Amino acid sequence: MSTQLSCNPSGCALTEPRSHHYSHCVHYTQLFRSLREAKGLTLEGLAELAHCHRNTVTNVESGRPVKFKTMADLMAKMGYTAESQELKTLAFLWLEAVSGIPFSHAQTEAAVRKTVAGYRATTRQAARQLETEAINANLTVEQINLLIFALHHPETLSILETVRDLITVSADDTAAEPQLKVAEDSP
Repeated sequence: MSTQLSCNPSGCALTEPRSHHYSHCVHYTQLFRSLREAKGLTLEGLAELAHCHRNTVTNVESGRPVKFKTMADLMAKMGYTAESQELKTLAFLWLEAVSGIPFSHAQTEAAVRKTVAGYRATTRQAARQLETEAINANLTVEQINLLIFALHHPETLSILETVRDLITVSADDTAAEPQLKVAEDSP
């Protein structure tokens, strides 16, 4: 099962029989060149169409460092939309090349799926625990909404902790009434 670059008058795409994996054998530079050639454009022709220097197109096709936006702009000038499979494939292969992460390898996909599954399991476990605690505490909807607010505004929690500490200190104070002290009263 090998990935193939299929081109026709309406465009090009990487295809694999019965699989959605991209081949690590196709580099974004090869795909870009094939897409340019499928449109019948020379290096100079694309540069002229895109109003850029020929070296810009050469840099993309030779694998020199270029911003993805540059490639996306060139692709748009060739008629490939942001939603096109060609641009999405090019983006995928470019990201793989610049990051050094072999996204198209089955081992990488398996590792990513395992990590994501672990996060999901942890999230589900935390949600179940939160649900159990909320039920056991007989929280009202208003109390739950206050907790949600506090989660989105963590600074609120530190203020509440300070107030709680002040109340605890006041309750522990066996003196008659808590009094405010001024700086001069300090020893």
